[in-house]
Amino acid sequence: MLTAASASATASGASHRPFSFDPASTLPGAVPALLIIPMVGLVFILAGVRGRRAAANLGLATVVLTLMDVLLVAWARFRTDSAYTAAFQWINVPVSFAGEQRFQGFGVDLSFRIDHFTLAALVVVLLVFGACLSWHRVAGRNEPGPIRYQVIALGLLLAAVGVVVSGDTLEQAAFWLVAGAATYALLNHRWGGDAFARAGRVALALPFAGDVALFCGAALLYSRFGLTDVTRIAPVLHSTPEVGLKSLTAVALLVFGAVAVRAAVWPFTAWQSAPLDQPASLIALVAGVWPLLAGMVMLRYLPILSLGGAGPQASRVAAYTLAAGALAGPLLSLLTVDLRRALLLASSGAVALSLLGLLYRDAPIVPAAFTGLLAVAAGRAGLLLSAGTLAAALRTVDLRLMGDGWERLRATTAGLLAACAAVCFGVSAAAAARGSSLAAVAFAGGLVLVAVASFRVLFVVGFGELVRRRAFEPDRVREAPAPVAGSGLTVALVGTIAAALAFFTPWAGFLERTRHAVDVRTAVLWLAWPILGLVLAAGAFLTRSQKAVTLLGRLGESYLVGWGTAGALYARFVARPGMQIVRTVEAVAVPAFESGVGRALVSVGVLAGRSFPWVTGALALAAALAIAFGLFSPGVRR
Repeated sequence: MLTAASASATASGASHRPFSFDPASTLPGAVPALLIIPMVGLVFILAGVRGRRAAANLGLATVVLTLMDVLLVAWARFRTDSAYTAAFQWINVPVSFAGEQRFQGFGVDLSFRIDHFTLAALVVVLLVFGACLSWHRVAGRNEPGPIRYQVIALGLLLAAVGVVVSGDTLEQAAFWLVAGAATYALLNHRWGGDAFARAGRVALALPFAGDVALFCGAALLYSRFGLTDVTRIAPVLHSTPEVGLKSLTAVALLVFGAVAVRAAVWPFTAWQSAPLDQPASLIALVAGVWPLLAGMVMLRYLPILSLGGAGPQASRVAAYTLAAGALAGPLLSLLTVDLRRALLLASSGAVALSLLGLLYRDAPIVPAAFTGLLAVAAGRAGLLLSAGTLAAALRTVDLRLMGDGWERLRATTAGLLAACAAVCFGVSAAAAARGSSLAAVAFAGGLVLVAVASFRVLFVVGFGELVRRRAFEPDRVREAPAPVAGSGLTVALVGTIAAALAFFTPWAGFLERTRHAVDVRTAVLWLAWPILGLVLAAGAFLTRSQKAVTLLGRLGESYLVGWGTAGALYARFVARPGMQIVRTVEAVAVPAFESGVGRALVSVGVLAGRSFPWVTGALALAAALAIAFGLFSPGVRR
């Protein structure tokens, strides 16, 4: 009876024992699953999914499962400041048995580096993917190749996660190249016309130069240090023999070139603005994901990119380029009446300001700048998704023919408003910790111009007059379905939340404990610049909005005519002669060379065939003489 009572008491104590689960115990499996889950979803779609709806559901399920895995890893690493690192052997090739030990073998590990910057970037990337796939599931149901779209999108997801979590420079470059190939395939989702083909060439050639630059930078870094982990290179950056500032400056410029091209900072916006006729979910996905990937690469290479790592030329080139892009992109946005192009160019200025903030490694600006980049990336996706919904409902992308969005498309216009707020106010906290007078001027002017260019579109689309035109009746305009309108609104709200987090000291401490946060009072004062831009855009709209838009459209047409004339001159005096030389070489020189080499080989063969008996006899005579000499030598006789 006592035994039964003790067993009952033990069972009762076990039932009231609090639930204990250590998420850190799951890290050895949860961290590799960040790449395994997208890979499994990709293989499943390739293996047997043949329906549009099934492929869309599986793509969304893959994104959701990956997000749950990221949240599990974040739970495990929430209170830990140090980075979690893990490595799995991938490539290990011995190349030498002498010389410096670091260069005796070439190895690339599948390594993971999980810190708080990585976790925040992963969450935003996956939310952008989820919003774009959800939008395309309904709004893009009539698009060609629905299964191909899901396959390419999951391939981009796999590569994007790989770029974010990579702790090895060569591994990161490999994932970067895969992401570039998937992006090119996405931007060529539609085909069948010359316009799509020309846009596809721009989307291939320009970004490929940046991809090669990143690979060359990583290879040059390995050739100098024999290491592929930047955290291990940083302590020996200036103490390694025969490695000077020239090599480090070359690495910094190559890496920054890749970052600027792929982030689509002006003048590299052409590869994203050229294929704007593709579905809005594709452009939003590319425009939202690539700034974050570029920011993560820049964050990894900060010991080299920042002042004090490489030579001063690299940091100056990067600062001047980003400052020019922050001002020129929004200015050019004012000269276009294309809804999508205007928003893309306006938000490119905010991307440039965020990357400019990341350059100042020794200032308390990095957490605020990175948070601003999160806000801008999510805001860009929200801008372009909302723009695609508006263009489909109003049947035009011309700002002069749009209006009444707040009355007829309230949820979509609210998403556009939240996205504009995220893009315009997200970088204000980083501006408060400016590193120099150049940065102060760029931040002030850029914030005003980005706000003017973004809110100009909002006021015209949301509160302008929607006129009746041929085959279009304004009274028939209805709000888009909830998954379509809600996708843009959701990801825009994510960007707005990120913009608000940039002003909070605990969030900056969570991202990087060793830095002190930006002074909130100073950061709030910098909100005056985007507010000034908002007031200017509202004033221009309230005075003569339609005339202002028409005038800017005419200026933009004149600008395009000027570029067209320059392009015609280039084609006349450079491209056409160059192509003529290429055609001449291909049509005349190459066949002549091939025929000459062929005749020479035939002649050699004929000569060898005719001289074969003589060669055979000479070899037989030499063999006989060698045997005879060996037999009659003194050694044999003895």
